[in-house]
Amino acid sequence: MASAQAPIFAALARFKAAWPQRGWSYDNRFSCVASSFDASSTEAARGLLAVLLPHEWTSRTITSAPPAIAQIAERTGGLRAAQRVYAAEPQGSLIPYGLWWPWEEGQTISLRIGLENASMSHTLDLCSVFGVEP
Repeated sequence: MASAQAPIFAALARFKAAWPQRGWSYDNRFSCVASSFDASSTEAARGLLAVLLPHEWTSRTITSAPPAIAQIAERTGGLRAAQRVYAAEPQGSLIPYGLWWPWEEGQTISLRIGLENASMSHTLDLCSVFGVEP
């Protein structure tokens, strides 16, 4: 793990340790880790996200996002009404981000955590932190 990005991975490890749902998997479509959780955990999940990824955009505010964040949202299918994209400040070339996607049935939410501009080594480090296989 490169020393310049060590703070990102330390923050991700703290986030995972505090996450209210323990199940994480790898989402190959977007090279992210993903967790689906019950909507009753929304408050706890958003509290943790506010620490890890303090910047938030919705379908209404995505036009004010930095270009890299808008590109993440577009590349992953755009933002529907209840969806959100979260991000932290870039560290070097990496931009930590999260995709908040409520399911249509209203009881489940999926959260994906990724690193924009990640090398294969960064992706492997992300998977290691979350205990998943790429």
